[in-house]
Amino acid sequence: MITFFMEKFKMLNFRSYEDADFEKLCNIHDQARKQELKFANLEAAFIPFKIASKKEQLFEDYQVYVATKENKVVGLVGFNEEELGWLYVDPKVQGQGIGSKLIDFTLENSTRPFYLEVLEGNPAQKLYLKKGFITIKHESGKMPGNESFSVEVDLMEYK
Repeated sequence: MITFFMEKFKMLNFRSYEDADFEKLCNIHDQARKQELKFANLEAAFIPFKIASKKEQLFEDYQVYVATKENKVVGLVGFNEEELGWLYVDPKVQGQGIGSKLIDFTLENSTRPFYLEVLEGNPAQKLYLKKGFITIKHESGKMPGNESFSVEVDLMEYK
C-alpha cells in the first residue's frame, strides 16, 4: 500500500482494487462521469459504471487502484503501461489534491511515453497540463463504450 500525506495530515492511501470496492466505485464513477459529460455537453451519453466497466473492459485491460482517505474509497484509477484510461474522484472530495496524487501514482507505475484522452471541455485537462502532459493531437470520433455519440478529445502525452 502506498501512502501520501494530505492537507491537515490526513492520509491518502492507494491499493489494488478489491471486489468489495465495486459498489463504491459505481457511486464515484457515476457521479463524476455525469459531471465530466456535462462539461462536454454529452449528458445523454452517460452509461453507469456497472455497464461501462464491462463494455470498456476496465478490469481486463487496466490495472485498477483505489484511493482511500480515512478508510473510505474516494477515487479510482485504471491504467496500463502506456495509457491512463480511467480516473475518477468522488465529487464530495474533489479539490483536495486526490486527482493530482492519482496521476502521480499512475506516472510512477507506467512507462514513457504515456498517453491519455480527455474530452473537450473537461476541466481536468488543466490538471494534466500542470502535471506535465502536453496536447499532441485533437481528434473527433465515437465515444468508447457508447459509439452512438460523437466526441471531441485531446490526445495528451507525458514523456
